[in-house]
Amino acid sequence: MSATENKATVIAAYEAFGRGDVVSVLAINAPNAVWINYSTPASPLNGEHKGLEAVGEFFNLIGSSMEIEQFDMTPIAADGDTVVATGNQRYRVRSTGKTVSGSVVHVFTFDADGKVVRFEEWESYVHDAWT
Repeated sequence: MSATENKATVIAAYEAFGRGDVVSVLAINAPNAVWINYSTPASPLNGEHKGLEAVGEFFNLIGSSMEIEQFDMTPIAADGDTVVATGNQRYRVRSTGKTVSGSVVHVFTFDADGKVVRFEEWESYVHDAWT
């Protein structure tokens, strides 16, 4: 797939996520997709989530562990099989009541069929919110 098509897939996935349509977000992934969240060890999202079942659980953890107040991912850039999105987020951690607010970076890697095989996420200002 082209960089333009991969970028359009990411944009559509963000729109689906905003609607709460996790099924559509999962559909962009290859069966062996790996999602990695570089966060704090105290976060249940931290680490590698391998395969569609684990990626689905990643989204369940988002829903059960945080209340998203802001999630804006722009700009989005694409080159070949890689799409990079930067933005800002704010969410409240349900278990602590603390808020994470800051920059976030996402990197998507696509296979030749236009499916995500790797997703990486870096969040800022998360370390104290989960404890």
